[in-house]
Amino acid sequence: MPSPMDQLHLWLDSAAHSAFALRQRFPSRSKGQPAPGAGYAGRQYGRAAEVIDGDGPDPLLRTGESKHSMWRTVEWRLLLPIVSALPSPVLDLGCGDGVFGTLFREQIDVGIDGDAGALDRVDRAVYDKVVVGDLREQLPVDDDTLAAAFSNSTLEHVVPVEPALAAVARALRPGGVLVMTVPTIGLSHAIKIRYGGDYTDRLNEMLGHHNLWTWDQWAERLRTAGFNEIESRGYLSYEATQWYASRQLFPWPDITHYSDDGFWSHDLATIRRLVRQSLEVSDERETTCVLIQARK
Repeated sequence: MPSPMDQLHLWLDSAAHSAFALRQRFPSRSKGQPAPGAGYAGRQYGRAAEVIDGDGPDPLLRTGESKHSMWRTVEWRLLLPIVSALPSPVLDLGCGDGVFGTLFREQIDVGIDGDAGALDRVDRAVYDKVVVGDLREQLPVDDDTLAAAFSNSTLEHVVPVEPALAAVARALRPGGVLVMTVPTIGLSHAIKIRYGGDYTDRLNEMLGHHNLWTWDQWAERLRTAGFNEIESRGYLSYEATQWYASRQLFPWPDITHYSDDGFWSHDLATIRRLVRQSLEVSDERETTCVLIQARK
């Protein structure tokens, strides 16, 4: 059950969204104004990725707002040794603006994404080829040619996802590997424990989360697509996810957007603690995301 303070915060957030919905009935007044807490996807790469204390034992990745940087730091540190060692040719599936991919490799053969505007910002010194395309259709490579593919926090947004998994499997040569990260049903569980079902559903809708499944459900779909060796490892603790969710409540997204540097300094100790915690846990019952390595 939400605490009294959480209930108050939820009430304020609901009131803000209700007021916004009312103002939307008057387009001349509200035209062009984002909903409270909206705009996450557009802000998530508000700055180029910056490594903090990169020579130390506990490096952080600053890319956008502090809540987003916490989550991405965990994925960056997990994926770096894996993706950097993948053989070529390699595909970045859902590459976006390429900021994340360039942190892992000096050369990426192909990147694909449905956002043409994001692809315009890709570093072409790293990506040999970028293509605007639907991940659920035939990928821009011949069948059985890729050695590897990686995808970070993308496939939870793709509906239906089964054609996308099948397209990757076709493009990979025998023995090729798909490395992917996605949030799981644990993410909804963690948020619901603290904030209840209504806010959980609204946040997942805002973030475009559709395929929030168990590890077994992902493994079943991957096997159906043509993968046979599947390894899973959880990450991102319940507490980290709840902190992330709290920063989506009104008015935090708007305050942090305009005072990002101040909030980065304010949140630094919390970010470090939650990153360490989220890298130490790996069991499905204690985590809200999963790193999967699936071999064809």
